Amino acid sequence: MSSDSISARPEDLEILKELEAAVWKNVGGQKGLEKDFPLLLRRAIDEVIDTPRTGRLTLDEIEKTEKTYIGTKIEILFRSFIGYPKGIYDLEINGRDVDIKNTIGSNWMIPPEAHGKPCFLIKSNEKKALCSLGLIVARFEYLNRPNRDGKGTISKAGFEHIHWLLHDHPYPPNLWERVDKEKVLRIFEPKAGTERLVRLFTEMQEVPISRNTIEGIAQQKDYMKRLRRNGGARDKLAKQGLAVLSGAYDKNLIKALGLPPCSRQEFVSYQVKTPEERKLLKEKLT
Repeated sequence: MSSDSISARPEDLEILKELEAAVWKNVGGQKGLEKDFPLLLRRAIDEVIDTPRTGRLTLDEIEKTEKTYIGTKIEILFRSFIGYPKGIYDLEINGRDVDIKNTIGSNWMIPPEAHGKPCFLIKSNEKKALCSLGLIVARFEYLNRPNRDGKGTISKAGFEHIHWLLHDHPYPPNLWERVDKEKVLRIFEPKAGTERLVRLFTEMQEVPISRNTIEGIAQQKDYMKRLRRNGGARDKLAKQGLAVLSGAYDKNLIKALGLPPCSRQEFVSYQVKTPEERKLLKEKLT
């Protein structure tokens, strides 16, 4: 970070540089952050939605009190991710107390006790599947007029003092934010978990599907059993000429077919279109 990359007091700039370096040290630099921080957010949000046990699919369906818990969940996972302990505030980094503020909206609520303190600012947008991670020293003059609790959001001018480690960076989308209601109803119509998975991979071809989504559809303890061969969804899909590929074991096939990249925790279905493709996917269809 160069001194002219943000507008900050000299003493604040030194703090931000120190905290940035501390993060890079423990997460594998910028590339490590870009790889693992988005997955952290997806995990935290999915655990609060908790589809397998609640049947809910999106953040719009959770209770108001649970939205506060998302912040707590992300704080816990983020602290573990960057490898620093809890201090007087949310974090202690090299003897310095640091707050963590999270929002699923567009701004953060900064309490009076955080004034003059460095803060990590975390933001996630489920509709756009974009996330941000920033650093700021929460000066009172960077904030809008406080509410009755003394909490103030960051002002337009205050945003100029945020140093972004990630800004509007993609994170794994919630599949259900991008599926129309009729398709959702068709997928969830069968009572049996295996049949729901057949519907899922039939309706959502060439789309990476996460293990979390599969668990939410199967709604059973050994949810991956419902996807495997020998009586699982894969057998029924293969009869339709649909191959289910694993991001962990079939990366070369996924690339050869021009499918979207899949992480090791994702699967993608593909409808065979030519004799050449059937030969390429023979093991997946027999």
